[in-house]
Amino acid sequence: MAPHALRAFSRTFCIGLFLSIGGFLYGFDSGIITPSLVQANFRSTFDDPPPPLRGAIVSIYQAGAWLGSASVGFTSDRFGRRRAIAFGAAIGVLGGVFMTAAVHVGMLIVGRLLVGYAVGTMTGVSPVFSSEIAKTHERGRITAVNQMMVAWGFFVANWTGYGSQFFGAGSSLQWRLGFAIQAIPAFVLGVGVLFLPESPRWLLLKGREEEAERSFHRLHHDGTNDDWCTREFSIISSSIREEKALQLDISWGMLLSQSAFRKRLFFGSFVWAAAMLSGISFVQYYQPSLYAALSFDANQQLLVTGLYGCIGPLACIVSLFFVDKVGRRPIMVTSLGLLSASYCVITALSATYPPVRGQTSNANAQRAVVAMIFLVSANYSALLGPMTWIIPPEYFNTAVRAKANAVVQVIHYSISLVITQVSPIALTAIGWRYYIVFCLTNGICAVVVYLTYPETKGRSLEDIAQMFGDVPAVAQGTYNGNIDSPGYEKEKEAAFESVQRAKVPGAFLQ
Repeated sequence: MAPHALRAFSRTFCIGLFLSIGGFLYGFDSGIITPSLVQANFRSTFDDPPPPLRGAIVSIYQAGAWLGSASVGFTSDRFGRRRAIAFGAAIGVLGGVFMTAAVHVGMLIVGRLLVGYAVGTMTGVSPVFSSEIAKTHERGRITAVNQMMVAWGFFVANWTGYGSQFFGAGSSLQWRLGFAIQAIPAFVLGVGVLFLPESPRWLLLKGREEEAERSFHRLHHDGTNDDWCTREFSIISSSIREEKALQLDISWGMLLSQSAFRKRLFFGSFVWAAAMLSGISFVQYYQPSLYAALSFDANQQLLVTGLYGCIGPLACIVSLFFVDKVGRRPIMVTSLGLLSASYCVITALSATYPPVRGQTSNANAQRAVVAMIFLVSANYSALLGPMTWIIPPEYFNTAVRAKANAVVQVIHYSISLVITQVSPIALTAIGWRYYIVFCLTNGICAVVVYLTYPETKGRSLEDIAQMFGDVPAVAQGTYNGNIDSPGYEKEKEAAFESVQRAKVPGAFLQ
């Protein structure tokens, strides 16, 4: 195998891929409820829930995720990245059991709440963990695999739902099987993560320098790069030592009271807000309703939903080849602009050829609407989706990364909760006019990103911290982690020497 191919599957990339099982669970848990809602046995077991109750069944998952993400700022800072993930995974297994054994809506809702809590915990910690162990030249790819695994989760959920209909209308396996599968990735991640090395940056933050150095070597030492490991670890440890000296104890209130924190909290939160306001969760959850409005029968709805699920994983794989080569900002602006255009087409077609149940007003218009829905998935999965996992963790320094990312995820799940709750009601009340919302939100978000976002591609976490005035510029532009970059050794030597000389505090709380 070629050297560059081997580097593509580095030790840290493989760990990031394993941690992204949390993303797979997010996708599967989110996706499995969609085909379940239209299964005959599910409807009969739960007395054919009306639209408000269907919305509650779907959105309670987001409420659980909100609670889980709110807790990770404490759990991952107090107990470490690994234990926080393991705790969330244990809750996920319990939630899967509740949903599988559900005999009434209340039991189903409790199980879905627990699964949501688990996903909120894991998706709040895993990107932080991945970004803290990654080298700069692969950080985007390592954190972007979360989006790829979310897409694969949806893929497996959609086809599980499609296949489950063949159990027959009288079998509860139509929906219980899918709910039971949820516990498998949660169990694998919960057990496996305990065998991984802890984040060196978290260990340094806790003053456990010897453990941090051992962990760093487990992650990055290949038997030939002793000098690199020594210099790299020295830069990171010096930077975190500086943070600790300047910050003392960062409270939740300081995230809003300090301008440097507020600025980055806005950037980290807005990328998720833009993602949720893109309409992707609306499309994913309520595809059957959209297809039903296009006069598709139940079998066709599940089949098209399954085909939709194939788009995301392929688009995400493509994104891994360019996500570290193209700037974060142009990717976001391009994606949001295309999403706005796609919804404009969907709105225009739906308004011109309004669907009538039981009739086909215009077959070509129907196909075009489905094509646009598929294009929304491909666009989001390849462009905007990966940015939601990459940008927030890299915008924050080690001392506040877990707390700040928790706030970001709370905002993410809050917006998703509102959209999933109101969407079935809005579709019933105003039909195609609801799509206009997403035409506008995507366009507005594209303008905001273009005008305000700083570019972080190719910068180390320490370098990004210096951009915001957190630490002295002892390693600015040097900690790129790329052993193939021109002048790498000279840059690292200069950075190492400057770290040893650095005595002047930075302007962290400006």
